[in-house]
Amino acid sequence: MMKNRFFMLGLGIGLIAGALLLQLMIAGRGAPLTKEELIRQAASLNLTVVDPAETAATATPSPEEGAQAKASGAPATTPATPASTPVVPPKPAVVPSAAATPGKPSAPAQPQSTASPVTKAPATPEAPVAAVEGVISLKIPTGITLAQTADLLAEAGVIKDKNKFLQTADSRKVNTIIQYGSYSFTKGESINSIIDKLITVKK
Repeated sequence: MMKNRFFMLGLGIGLIAGALLLQLMIAGRGAPLTKEELIRQAASLNLTVVDPAETAATATPSPEEGAQAKASGAPATTPATPASTPVVPPKPAVVPSAAATPGKPSAPAQPQSTASPVTKAPATPEAPVAAVEGVISLKIPTGITLAQTADLLAEAGVIKDKNKFLQTADSRKVNTIIQYGSYSFTKGESINSIIDKLITVKK
């Protein structure tokens, strides 16, 4: 009973404090500044306020206004530059220093070979290697499917019944988590033991 009382008291105090903070935040926003207040604040920071409507009026006249001014004989208005903007002279360009000319590369040294060139035949895929004690080493390539793995295991003599292996692997849902690499299996090893080795991540 006491725990509920403290919980309700804390919840009530939290709601009241949240409402007060929300009211303070809303009141703190206040009304937006008027144009005069904005100009006064900008002047205190040594800034000037430029109204986009005024700059559009003092910009270059449209072609129609220019044609009317020429027809009436009035001089064309040019945009005035603000008097408060100081003119900064451009900095002189830096002259790049002369680049060093690259030297001529030396000719590569030819290897000294006294023997005639030997061409090697491309390596053939590794066949399963059977050890003396009934251990069969097998390499599972990357991107191999479950059926292809079963074919490799059957060819190597690791499993006798490919269909039984596939059914057991499907029931354990290991068709997408077979790890590639080199494995060592013993003859007569159980299917579950073989599957455990195939799905164990090698480090």
